[in-house]
Amino acid sequence: MLNQTVSVMTRKRSGMTERTSGAVGGKPEKLSESSEMYLQVIWRLTEREREVSVSDIAKAIGHSLSTVSEKIVRLTEAGLLRHEWREGVSMTPKGRQAACRTLRKRRLVETFLFKMAGYGIHELHEEACRLEHVISDRLSDALDRLLGYPMHDPHGHPIPAHDGALRSELLEPLSTVDEGRTVRIAQLRSADPEVLEYIAQLGLLPGRSCTVMQKAPFQGPLTIADGSERIAIAFEIASIIDVQAEPDERFDEAGGGPEPFAPPARQSAAQ
Repeated sequence: MLNQTVSVMTRKRSGMTERTSGAVGGKPEKLSESSEMYLQVIWRLTEREREVSVSDIAKAIGHSLSTVSEKIVRLTEAGLLRHEWREGVSMTPKGRQAACRTLRKRRLVETFLFKMAGYGIHELHEEACRLEHVISDRLSDALDRLLGYPMHDPHGHPIPAHDGALRSELLEPLSTVDEGRTVRIAQLRSADPEVLEYIAQLGLLPGRSCTVMQKAPFQGPLTIADGSERIAIAFEIASIIDVQAEPDERFDEAGGGPEPFAPPARQSAAQ
């Protein structure tokens, strides 16, 4: 059963039309690295629920309740969040624009590192986290053009566009797919480098199609096949690989989405 809704950005594709430069929603407001990090986390949490609790945010960020509460007060006073007593935290349009701006930079940087610089998918998160707070909107626009306006980053996450247009797409974990179904890998829901490296070694990156051949009972391993190749994967791994029932245009070459093959080999320093 489909049980996850993932936001997907609608991007201009006709002839790879160049988009208008500038930040999401107009002129950007300079925020601290801490504020950008909070907004990104809250944005992700509120993708499925309109409001989230302070304790949920504290758990996701790894800070104390008192520290998170103080930060939420400041972000609310800045017009980026809404929070009233006994109610959850939600994002204002201004807050969502700020979060999308930073996410856009991160995911474009990750795509550049993966496609152009030879980074493995397990090496992207830490590097992109450092760069997302320092690159300008002009540079992120230049990366977008250089990469051919990709719709998704290497993990399959949507890359925000300037206009912030969104459409919803239903994905499901590979672990819930019935035997005999053929699906396409759409997104990897993990930031753990070791997990991502293992998934990459198996070749299970976004864009690859596979058929579920066998599911062991009691959350046992799954056996999937791609042509003549068969791969056994743990239930825990299958549960963080989101798939879609049928291929679509998200992964074609023109769209610049993740392609069903391993990342390019890293070149040696001597080359």
